[in-house]
Amino acid sequence: MKTYKGTNASPGWSSSKAFFFNSELNFQKEVKYDFETGLKLLNKKYIELISNLNSSQREVESEIITAYKLILNDPEILSNCRLVDSRDIIGIYDVFISTAEIISSLEGDYLKQRSEDILSIGKELIMTMQNTQINKIQDEEVIVVAKDLTPNDTSVLNLKKVKGFIVENAGLTSHTVIVAKNLGIPCVIGIDVDNIDSTENSIIAINGFSGEVFVEPDGEIIRQVEEYKLRNLDVKSNYTKKNISQLGIEFRANIGNEEELELFDDKLIKSIGLFRSEFIYIDSKTPPTLKEQISINNKLSSKFSETIVFRTLDIGGDKTVPYLNLPIEENPFLGIRGIRFSFTDEKLFREQIISILSSELVSKVKIMFPMVALLEDFTKAKEIVVEEAQKLDVELPKLGVMIETPSAAIAAEAFVADVDFFSIGTNDLTQYTLAADRGLSTLSRYHDNLHPSVLYLINNVIETGRKYDIEVSVCGDMASDIDGAKVLYALGLRIFSLAPSQAPLILNSILTSHKKLMHLKKDEILNQKNSQSVRNIIN
Repeated sequence: MKTYKGTNASPGWSSSKAFFFNSELNFQKEVKYDFETGLKLLNKKYIELISNLNSSQREVESEIITAYKLILNDPEILSNCRLVDSRDIIGIYDVFISTAEIISSLEGDYLKQRSEDILSIGKELIMTMQNTQINKIQDEEVIVVAKDLTPNDTSVLNLKKVKGFIVENAGLTSHTVIVAKNLGIPCVIGIDVDNIDSTENSIIAINGFSGEVFVEPDGEIIRQVEEYKLRNLDVKSNYTKKNISQLGIEFRANIGNEEELELFDDKLIKSIGLFRSEFIYIDSKTPPTLKEQISINNKLSSKFSETIVFRTLDIGGDKTVPYLNLPIEENPFLGIRGIRFSFTDEKLFREQIISILSSELVSKVKIMFPMVALLEDFTKAKEIVVEEAQKLDVELPKLGVMIETPSAAIAAEAFVADVDFFSIGTNDLTQYTLAADRGLSTLSRYHDNLHPSVLYLINNVIETGRKYDIEVSVCGDMASDIDGAKVLYALGLRIFSLAPSQAPLILNSILTSHKKLMHLKKDEILNQKNSQSVRNIIN
């Protein structure tokens, strides 16, 4: 047995045959068609694929392929390709490489992933010119191993037969990871697949919790896979309205893009606890119009019947939008981000508020402001919402704060006379409390939201909410983590906003530990010396 370590991207255990998804270019292969013919054939393929995806109710992937088609026919790309000999596949691919490099040079993970899309489209054009077919899964269960997977690649996979993904070039917000999380498929990223000593007939086991991959797994690993399958049956059978009610908890969904919205399918979750509105801006080359924003808000409203917590634009840090001209900062996580940016472009902020109040969301929405460090941040934002609500003659929605700065967590009581709810963003709260950039893997030991200092801040917010009867939820990754969720429950949290696919697992973990958690005193948790000792007392 050989073991490889990557980054865990979607939880779960699985084992199956390895399926090496090959979409690599071979420039030595004969060119069958010139550029114009290849362009025509690939456009035809995209049109047929869009139609087939729509017929299969895979609208999100259809929209992504539509975007691919637009990139393929970008006038600047076409013009540059036509400057090259029509059968010079290296020269034509270089056009896509140079375009991708320009996009990639801009800051932000999102733009990096868009540059990868441009390369994928260029690759498909070259393969079309060579008349090379991308392989696809037949009827057997497999674990897909790939250098990268584009939306077009996954569109040809039989996802019902995919038992795991191992993808070298993928980010935690990439298309493949989103699909894996929503479908409950284990996924590991960041492994050099060329170094995996395996063949098409090899058995691979994947641990989506730890990021480990095992080639020709031994009996102990197979036992763990089988145990997980049995536990998963219990997890699914325990995921009932009755059990949720019995524990007195509420699950809400975190929605971060239109893809997650389309893929959402959970009959027990009626609310959104975190709508990351920035994707509306990130996914566009120009500022979205008021009409476009209202349209997306209406789609949200049609999908969820109860509360929708709408986080206003959270740009800055690792999220950039070129057309918004954010300042270049030495430390953007401590700079103009979240509500601070909204105050620098009040027209943009007001238009977003108008889009909420003018949509079908207005009767169920709660508006949340990100990166609030001072009470004055909240009151200034609230004044703007009040003004726009009065102009539109609509009832003022509930307004709250995303607690992600230590100052807001420590001084939560200072907000109680003004806010309607708190939602704790544990990712940034942990980052700021432990002074460790969550984007640096070299500091991973500091990225632990079970550290007692973080728990002390979280508990202060929960206690403040209890004391003043203010709703408190957690919308960070801690709510989707088994140990994290158990600690939160023991501290008194009852509203968990999480990745929908994690809800059954979190419910089951709290359900099976309920008696122990109810007997734990808060001081027992908060007085621990480190994260590991916290884990020890809850398990």
